[in-house]
Amino acid sequence: MSITRKIINLTKPYWSGVFIGIILGLMFSGINAAIAWAVKPALDEIFTNRKYEYLTLLPFAVFGLFILKGALNFGQNFLMKTAGLKLVRDMRNKLYNHILALPVGYFNKESSGVIISRIMYDAEVLRGLMSDILKAFVLEVPTILFLLGLAFYRRWDLTLMTLALLPLIAYSTRKFGKSVKKKRKEAQRKLSFLTQKVGESILGVRIIKVFNREKTKADNFTRENQRYYRELLRVERFKEFTRLAIEMVTGLGIALILWYGGHMVINGTITPGDFASIIVAIYMIFSPTKKIGEAYTALQEIRASIERVDTLLDAKKEESGKTIIKHFKDSIKFNNVSFAYAGRNSTVLKDVNLEIHQGEVIAIVGQSGVGKSTLVDLIPGFLKSTKGEITIDGININDLDLRSLRELTGIVSQDIILFNDTIRENIAFGREGAAESEIVEAAKMSFADDFIQELPEKYETVIGERGLQLSGGQRQRIAIARAILKNPPILILDEATSSLDSVSEAIVQKALETLMSGRTTIVIAHRLSTVRNAGRIIILDKGRISDIGTHEQLMARNDTYMKLYHAFAHS
Repeated sequence: MSITRKIINLTKPYWSGVFIGIILGLMFSGINAAIAWAVKPALDEIFTNRKYEYLTLLPFAVFGLFILKGALNFGQNFLMKTAGLKLVRDMRNKLYNHILALPVGYFNKESSGVIISRIMYDAEVLRGLMSDILKAFVLEVPTILFLLGLAFYRRWDLTLMTLALLPLIAYSTRKFGKSVKKKRKEAQRKLSFLTQKVGESILGVRIIKVFNREKTKADNFTRENQRYYRELLRVERFKEFTRLAIEMVTGLGIALILWYGGHMVINGTITPGDFASIIVAIYMIFSPTKKIGEAYTALQEIRASIERVDTLLDAKKEESGKTIIKHFKDSIKFNNVSFAYAGRNSTVLKDVNLEIHQGEVIAIVGQSGVGKSTLVDLIPGFLKSTKGEITIDGININDLDLRSLRELTGIVSQDIILFNDTIRENIAFGREGAAESEIVEAAKMSFADDFIQELPEKYETVIGERGLQLSGGQRQRIAIARAILKNPPILILDEATSSLDSVSEAIVQKALETLMSGRTTIVIAHRLSTVRNAGRIIILDKGRISDIGTHEQLMARNDTYMKLYHAFAHS
């Protein structure tokens, strides 16, 4: 799609306000032409024909015209900038909604800095489409045409002399504009990298401090920030070169008119009024011409942002089936399921066959990296199998509506995701529209209510980013309360107690037992107690199921399990 078509599509929803702005702009352009037109009769009548009484009226007329001109300029600027702000607002909403609809796998290969930069920075740059570019091309072009008509009417030869210089403006603008686009894209790439670095440092501040790497991180950031600064400097240099070239051509044009036109006045070919009127008109022509040149340069910057925004919007959304499932009654089946990440040669899961019955508690064990988390991520549709099929109650999960599938599923993991909001809102996140009594009951069932009541603001306590104002055990109990409130029939516990101390683990384990009651539970096991209590234990080895059995059965026959069990016992 051409850049013109993209701009039309982007700005189309805001044309009602823009149209009024264009009308005001045309009136503004007409007044500019009227001012240039009035120079000749004013000068000729007052100074040549010696009608000095007009000199008293002239200042009032000029003052009135400039007030009207200012009011029109205010109106059209305000409308254009309002449209620009609306465009930025709506684009950010669109981008944010789009990333929420992307598959989880997308975020494994794209950095958070790039995504944030596109939503915040690139969307903001689009604001210039209305306030700078559209305004320049739609409003300044009529101004140039009005003034050109006047200048040709006054003296066509002087006007043509000036117009011969305009191709120089077009050439310099195009030449430097291409460089601006290239350098702007590079600057935006470096800004994304900087954004990512800042985010990583905030989340990893404890690691940075414990390893005394503050200076290393600061030096790295300073170096990358300097590179970003240099790219921005190059962008500004090319933009200023464009302005310099336009000013030089403008100065040359005015100089030629003064030299050639001045001789015409001396020779009596034209009157001083004609000469002054032409100078004003030509000077006024160069002003909007400069704005169009600058707008073209800005367009190259915006093109870079549009391309980056399009890259994000072109990312495919999650594919959802249409079959709605409201209950889980029978089993989850893996039929010859394999999975490999796109762009990687190795297969993570290979020919997995497994049936998980309703109400059953199973544990999945294995060395790190054998595919345990990948296996459970297939159930709520976070990942799609590359071979075979997974069914729930006989229905292929690829045919299921994702919202209804995920309504059946709850997850509690070691990587606890809480939001910078109150405890109440974090628990209520489990089910939209939950009553206060249900939130409190879920907290009690997860053994979270005790510590919540000790906090100064209780359920209204804001827990900070990722809930870091709470201890690990407290965060985990909030996550369990959230899952209890959701009340899902299928529960996934991804090493939910692996990072806790023994005291916190004992409390969280009791909360987990409450949560697991009556549910189909799939546990990625790390702790000994979870393994022993599972009805069946699945051993994953190199992406395959190597054995299935109870704790006693596996201890009796499987050396791999025995080693894992002893590792659990000493963890």
